[in-house]
Amino acid sequence: MLDVLKKIKMDLQNIDWEQLKLDDYNRDREYPENWSNWYPYILDFGKFSTVDIVSNQILTLEETKLFEEECYERVNFEKINDILKPTLDKMDSLKIYNIKNGCFSDKFNFDVSLVTKDTLAEKLWKLNYDSHLYDTGGYTEIVVREIIPNSLSEKDNLFIYHGMPLREEVRVFYDMDKKEIKYWVDYWDYEYCAKNIYNKNDRIIFDYFHNKMGNREVNHFDELHYIWDRIQADISSLKFDKALTGVWSIDFLYNKYDDNIYLIDMARGFRSAYFDKNKI
Repeated sequence: MLDVLKKIKMDLQNIDWEQLKLDDYNRDREYPENWSNWYPYILDFGKFSTVDIVSNQILTLEETKLFEEECYERVNFEKINDILKPTLDKMDSLKIYNIKNGCFSDKFNFDVSLVTKDTLAEKLWKLNYDSHLYDTGGYTEIVVREIIPNSLSEKDNLFIYHGMPLREEVRVFYDMDKKEIKYWVDYWDYEYCAKNIYNKNDRIIFDYFHNKMGNREVNHFDELHYIWDRIQADISSLKFDKALTGVWSIDFLYNKYDDNIYLIDMARGFRSAYFDKNKI
C-alpha cells in the first residue's frame, strides 16, 4: 500500500500542471457551444428577434485563473473588476443586464444571471462556480446581453428559479446542411421537467403554466402550437454561415409583450436535452 501511495505521489509531482491548464483552456476555446463560436455565424435572424449583445469578452488563460478560488471570502474581486473593464465600460450603471459565460446561463439560479455594473464581478464568479459544478464548459468568455422585455401586467408574469420569467419556448433540432427541421419539442415538456422541480413554489407555478391547476386563461398547448406554426413558416428566413454543420438544437422563446419570437440559444444536437438519434 505504501508503495502505491509513493508512486501516486511521484506521478503527481511529475505532472506539468501549467500545461494541463493551458490544454484545458485551449479545449474550452474550441468548444462549439461557446457563444463566440456560433453566434457570429448567424448571418440573418430573418423574422426572428434577438437582444442586443453589450459585450462578448474573451478571457485569457491568466484571467480565468482569478475564478479558480473556491472560497468566496478569498476571491480578489478588485482584480476581476480590472480584467472586466472592457465590458464594464460598455455597461450603463443604471441598467440591469443578463449574463452567461460561453456555454452556461445558470437558469436554475436565475438571480445570478441578472447583474448591474456594480455586481458583475461577483455574479460572474458565482455563475462560473456553478458552471464548474455542472461541468458545462464556457468559462473562458463572458456574454452581457440586454434583457428580453417582459409584460407590464403582473397577472401575465410567471416566475420560477429565483426570478426567471416562465414563457413559452420551443427547441428545434435543425439540420444545417439540409436546411430543414428534423423535429421539435416543448422546451418545458411536463413529464421531463416536473420530476426535477423540487421547490414547491416553482412546482405550483409550473403546474399552473401547464394548466394542471388553477384557472389560467392561457392554454399552454394552444400557445405552444401558435409559436411552432410561426417558427415552421419562418425558419427559412434564418440564415447561417457554412461553418455551422450537422444537426443543432435552436431554442426559441415567445414573448407576448411584443409578440416576437427570440432566438436565445444554440448547441450541437447531440449535446442537448430531448436529443433522439432515431428522429435524426
